[in-house]
Amino acid sequence: MARWNKSVLNPEQQRSLKLEVLYKVAAAAFRRNGYHGTSLVDIADILGVSKATLYYYVKNKQDLLFQCHLAAAEQALETICTDPSLNGLERLRRSLVAYVISIIGEDSFSVVILEERSLSDEQLRVVIEKRDAFERRLQDVVRAGVTDGSILRCDPKFAVFSVLGAANWVTKWHRPEGAWTIDEIAQASAALLCRGLAAGPVPGYPSNRLYGDQP
Repeated sequence: MARWNKSVLNPEQQRSLKLEVLYKVAAAAFRRNGYHGTSLVDIADILGVSKATLYYYVKNKQDLLFQCHLAAAEQALETICTDPSLNGLERLRRSLVAYVISIIGEDSFSVVILEERSLSDEQLRVVIEKRDAFERRLQDVVRAGVTDGSILRCDPKFAVFSVLGAANWVTKWHRPEGAWTIDEIAQASAALLCRGLAAGPVPGYPSNRLYGDQP
């Protein structure tokens, strides 16, 4: 009986799991149809629950968008590679691979950045603070790479703005039904962006048909 009890989710764990599913479904719907083109009824239908049920988890659609942004911010922070055995360039490459996967993968909480205008001023302030924290962490990775000589001397803020600008744009053109896999896109994007910051040759970078493959 004790083993059975440990295998059953308690109410708090069940709620956490349901929220995770809700945010992923909502984020996907917002990316696909836009904030204004998506209703709580649409999201409830996808989940197979009533609209009233959603109000047990979120206050309204704006609150749901806000929670998706917060979940995406936490997901982004988790993509940063902190392995101290790697140089800055390799940590940046691995971070970008994980980040691209996080914004276009099936488990993504990411919401189109333009939907921020649908947030309240206070919600937007919190989202920007979270985004800035992620960017500062990446800047630290670039700064470490400059220090250890793996990354060209550069302004870390400029470098991060540049690579994230390209990485975030993947959400605009990626199509789940397309011929390129998520991993291919993530690996190729990271390799392309990091080669531009590399202080020297970077042999051994993973390559695929999208970038770096030899004929």
